[in-house]
Amino acid sequence: MSRSPKKRRLQAGAKGSDIRSRLFTVAGVAIIAGLVYYLVVNADRYVDLLQISAPGVLALMVLTLIFSVLNGVFNTYMFRAVGAEIAHSEGFLLTAVATLANQLPLPAGIVTRAVYLKRQHGLSYTHYLSSQLAVVIGVIAVDGFIGLGILSYWFLFTAMDAPSVLFAAFGLMALSAAAFWFPLERIHLPAAIQARIGKAVEGWKLISGNPRLLARLFGLKMATTLIVAVRYWLAFHMLSQAVTGGQVMLFAVASVLTQLVSFAPGNLGVREAIVGAVAVALRFDLAVSVAAVGLDRLAATSVYVILGWISALLLGRRLSGGIAAEGTPNE
Repeated sequence: MSRSPKKRRLQAGAKGSDIRSRLFTVAGVAIIAGLVYYLVVNADRYVDLLQISAPGVLALMVLTLIFSVLNGVFNTYMFRAVGAEIAHSEGFLLTAVATLANQLPLPAGIVTRAVYLKRQHGLSYTHYLSSQLAVVIGVIAVDGFIGLGILSYWFLFTAMDAPSVLFAAFGLMALSAAAFWFPLERIHLPAAIQARIGKAVEGWKLISGNPRLLARLFGLKMATTLIVAVRYWLAFHMLSQAVTGGQVMLFAVASVLTQLVSFAPGNLGVREAIVGAVAVALRFDLAVSVAAVGLDRLAATSVYVILGWISALLLGRRLSGGIAAEGTPNE
């Protein structure tokens, strides 16, 4: 018996997804290998730069903890916006667990949040995933405008170099906001792209009707971006590299692009490549820039692992308690 056209399409789609996943994995390994090779070859040039101190590492960890708290508040507001009645404490725990899950070479964080919210709060996968896609696009657009603002200020009012390649890159990021106003019915796009844009538009409609919510999300986004910038500033200065506030802000807003990929554990190698590319455009040394990002990653990952495991235990108890309550008969 021949297979139905629908089944053949599903199998072809699954095969294509598997091929893309393998290609992304190969690309991720290549990026990591290239960065490691560069560091090893030039290691003797940079050993003398290392002035890593315990107070500096502790400061990075404290900033990461503050970042995690604010990120938990951001996600809690998002969860509530799409219909999940969730407390801030629970939202923080779920965010910490999802961050730990993101250290896997899969989009495990978003899956973890989606499954938990469905199980505990009855939130549909469609609403959650569409809102998350809208947030990712919105954050990329906001960071693009921030980057353009910094570069424009340099170009107009200072003697600092404002590379045209960065203008183009941040301009493309800013243009991603146009996805929310695409006339999908008039534009012929590949079905997969059109479906993703459609979901993003649906998610945007869920959250854009609440100006107070948008103001809160924007404020929290700015706060977390500033924290990431301060972390980079500390990491670069711990490696004896003088950077300005505007430069580390560019590193921070460029880092958001790591949300688009998930083929390496914790986006290993991807963030280093993105920040390294921006640093090279600003005439910093690639190896030192990669080392600075790696130093920040090391401090941050230790915090994410500790918070994630503790949060997983606490959420596990909540789930067990909920299951036990459901299983207890009324008397």
